[in-house]
Order: sequence, then C-alpha cells, then structure tokens
Amino acid sequence: MPWDAWALLSIIMVCTAITARTAWDSYQLGRESRRDTLRLSLTGGGHLDIPCPPGHPTGRHRPRPIR
Repeated sequence: MPWDAWALLSIIMVCTAITARTAWDSYQLGRESRRDTLRLSLTGGGHLDIPCPPGHPTGRHRPRPIR
C-alpha cells in the first residue's frame, strides 16, 4: 500500500478511537449515581472531581431564549 493510504488509515483509526473513548466515557458518566460532582479522568492515572454548583440545572449549557 502506498504511504498516503497508510496515512488515511491511521487518521481513520485515531478518529474511531477518540469517538469510542468519548462514547464510553459518556456511558460511564450516565451510569454514575452521584450527580453532585463531575469526574474527569487524568492521562497519568486517577481522576479529578469538580463539584457542581447547587441549584444549577443539569443537561443544558445555556438557558433557552425567551421569545
């Protein structure tokens, strides 16, 4: 195979791996029973817990516009 085919194949594999990891992390976050903290995985191992502010609605980044 020519080198450009290998490059394209490696790009596709990297994108697939990133998509799979993101989907798995989203699935794991959805299964957690605690919703008062956001858990971020660190590349060196372990995790970082960030407390969520009380009373903040979950699931939306911005409020809906009033029409």
